[in-house]
Amino acid sequence: MNAAVKSLLLAALIGTAPGGCATRNHLAAFMVLPDDGNNPAAYSRAERAIQTVFPAQYRATQRAIITAGGKQFTCDGLLTVSPVEGHHLALVSSFGTVTDLRVKADGVTELLKVTPLFREDWSRDFVARDLRRLFVPPANLQPAGRLADGRLELKTVPDSAGVVAEYIFLADGSRWEELDLARDGKIFYRALAKRYRTLTGTASEMPSEFEVSAESYRLELHIAAFKSEAQP
Repeated sequence: MNAAVKSLLLAALIGTAPGGCATRNHLAAFMVLPDDGNNPAAYSRAERAIQTVFPAQYRATQRAIITAGGKQFTCDGLLTVSPVEGHHLALVSSFGTVTDLRVKADGVTELLKVTPLFREDWSRDFVARDLRRLFVPPANLQPAGRLADGRLELKTVPDSAGVVAEYIFLADGSRWEELDLARDGKIFYRALAKRYRTLTGTASEMPSEFEVSAESYRLELHIAAFKSEAQP
């Protein structure tokens, strides 16, 4: 199978073939009761939980299923994280390397390899976003309030594109459960940490399965192997 045929096949699988129309997900926003200032310990616990949800240096093998345009595409992710190099992710399918990118320690996204197997805009706009939002600790969170079910929310200030990240935790702040991205009050991205477990070589539970619903795709991500590494 030549590169041109592979490229067309993958474009069909992820629903982004030229002239195609992707199905958009509609996500309902939660009602949030404003922070009353009476839960500083819970908010502090939530801040620590999101900053330490993964160790500072590790390697992980992931299995990802992308659904878009009614089609599914399965690939493996090889993620390497360090305080110096940042978050480096290579996606590999049965066709070979799909894309290779890094979110550097300074927050800048760098595409290391672009292939005919995956559109560059998907790598830059969506793959990099999933990597950043699921695995890079957020900065400058502030208390937002509580949901009707008692869960706690921390959020960021709007970025240059007007996007606010809303992180939802258990009521006592001990565990991160969900992330919503909103613009103008409308949710366009929702990530659920569906399962926590103690992975091989780790001392505490961490998210091992995620489910993402976004504008034009769904992502199911499972951490298949994990190795925490000592910092130099």
